[in-house]
Amino acid sequence: MAALAMTATIATAVAAPGGVDAAPNPLRDKTAVHTVSIAADGSYSVRMDTKLDLALETAWGFGGDIHDGFRLPDSESLLPPYLRAHYSNPQGTIDSDPAEATIETELHAVDIGFSTDRLTAGSHRGVLDYEVAGAAVPAADVNGDQDNGVVVYVRPLDRGDLVIESAAPITAVDCEVFAPRGESCGEKKGNTWTVPGEELLRDHTVIDAVRITIDADPKGVQAPDIDS
Repeated sequence: MAALAMTATIATAVAAPGGVDAAPNPLRDKTAVHTVSIAADGSYSVRMDTKLDLALETAWGFGGDIHDGFRLPDSESLLPPYLRAHYSNPQGTIDSDPAEATIETELHAVDIGFSTDRLTAGSHRGVLDYEVAGAAVPAADVNGDQDNGVVVYVRPLDRGDLVIESAAPITAVDCEVFAPRGESCGEKKGNTWTVPGEELLRDHTVIDAVRITIDADPKGVQAPDIDS
């Protein structure tokens, strides 16, 4: 599925036998917005809303491949500790019609999404919903004993804006290039926090994860699954 999306979005300029160029890129424009809704226990749901403008008829894939682990501060072990997330309940629609979404796991890679039959030229909208648990820890485990609250980790599936909603107040949002170090990113807008897609790149490097701190009771977080 992820390979299908890459095939569809990258124009090729390789000449076919006889000197005829390969087919042109069918994509005119694409925007994606991830809306993350966090519960007080640190679990959350994600809605990835993607809008396409196609110049040609083509099939398309919505979603992507991500790593299921979030690196925690080093504990002097040979391998760093990783917080392991659990992804479930995928649901998709294409132009408001249901689409069969799946979650496939191989080692620590998770492929979430769905693919379409050939879409006509013009505008299309694909929506992918899924749920994530086990991606939260007490803030003190990340920032030290002096810190309160809960830290929630998010990794977007595609390039685009990230809109964060939370049942508990959001106190900080940091983008990590090299985990677990991060820098503040995005800004508060009303009751949400928005990180523009441009900020999910830093020095031409894709952000590894977005770390969200919420003012919630750390005792409400389920015991995390940590590999080391």
